[in-house]
Amino acid sequence: MRVFFGIEPDQQTALAISNWRDRQFGPGGRPVPVANLHLTLAFGGELDIAVIDELCGRVDAWLGENSVSAATLALNQTGYWPGNGIYWLGPRQWPTTLDVQVGKLRQLLASAGARREKQRFQPHVTLFRRCDKAPPLPAQAPDIRLQQREIALFESRRLRGGVAYHVLTAWPLASSA
Repeated sequence: MRVFFGIEPDQQTALAISNWRDRQFGPGGRPVPVANLHLTLAFGGELDIAVIDELCGRVDAWLGENSVSAATLALNQTGYWPGNGIYWLGPRQWPTTLDVQVGKLRQLLASAGARREKQRFQPHVTLFRRCDKAPPLPAQAPDIRLQQREIALFESRRLRGGVAYHVLTAWPLASSA
C-alpha cells in the first residue's frame, strides 16, 4: 500500500480552500478534487500491510507516552514548485509542534523501512498539479484557518482518472492552547 501521514481538513475548511482557489484561478493545471485536499506531514511510500500495522503500533506508543498538541495553521501564502508542477497553499509560519510531529513521523517511517525524506518541511495543501508555469498571483490573498485535530494515516489509491486518498486510521491530538 502507498501511504503517508497528513492532516485532513474538515469539510468546511476543504470547501473554503476549493472555493477560494476556484474564484482566484482559471485553467492552468489539474485542480485537486475537494475530497483529496490534505496537508502531508510525512510520506511513507509503498509499505506492506504487516509493516503498516507495526508502524501504527509505534504511533500508538509515541502518542500514548507524549502529549502532542494539535496545530492551527493560517493558510496565507501560495507557492509554486516548477520541478513537479505543483501550485500550493500554505502558512508563512507554523507552530514548532508541527515540526516535532513531522520529525517523529519521519523517524518512525524510516525505522519501518520507508525511504528517508531529506526535503525541508514546507506545510502545504496542493491546489493544482501539472502546472506548466506558475499561475498568476491571486487577486485576493488567502486567509484560511486549518485546525488540526488528529494525525491521519492515508492510503493513496491509483484510479483510472487519477488518485484517491483514504484515511486508514487517525490519532486524535490534544487541543492547542
